[in-house]
Amino acid sequence: MRELKQGGLRSISVGAMVLSILVMVAEWILLVAGVKRDEMIVGALSVVAAALFLQLVYRTEHQKLDIRLRDLASCWRIPGYIIGDTWVVTVVLLKDLLGIRRASSFYRVCGFKTGKYDPLLAARRVLATTFTTLTPNSIVIGIDYEQSRMLFHQLQRSSISKMTQELGALPGHPTEPQREQRR
Repeated sequence: MRELKQGGLRSISVGAMVLSILVMVAEWILLVAGVKRDEMIVGALSVVAAALFLQLVYRTEHQKLDIRLRDLASCWRIPGYIIGDTWVVTVVLLKDLLGIRRASSFYRVCGFKTGKYDPLLAARRVLATTFTTLTPNSIVIGIDYEQSRMLFHQLQRSSISKMTQELGALPGHPTEPQREQRR
């Protein structure tokens, strides 16, 4: 996406905006599984609102991201994590339903390599949050770049995935020991 400075604001390129709109339209059609008139009217309004929001965010946000192919490629592990975590969550659910063991809730903290103005580390924060939250057992609540740590939630306590570690998670980091709170 190219930048055009106009009073300190950027504008998104026409090609990027058209591509974004086409993706949103395709996603809407897949979501509603059809092209009925009423659904398309609601979809068109939703896509227009989302496109306007995208334009607004792009114009006002000045954080740059340096996404590396190596970091994007780490997503190859996600299907395996989804399958493994689906099994873990299913077992937790069955044990809870059968009265064997109540489901737990763990809020955990680990170190995370961050920097406020480093575009590479900012991109890795975004990818780590997105990729880790795709798996059923882990939800990243946030990554604090000022204190270099990541807060996340798990239903069953497990180790931090290799993928998340490659993106910057520091399990057992000496300056920020792992802490957890069971709820």
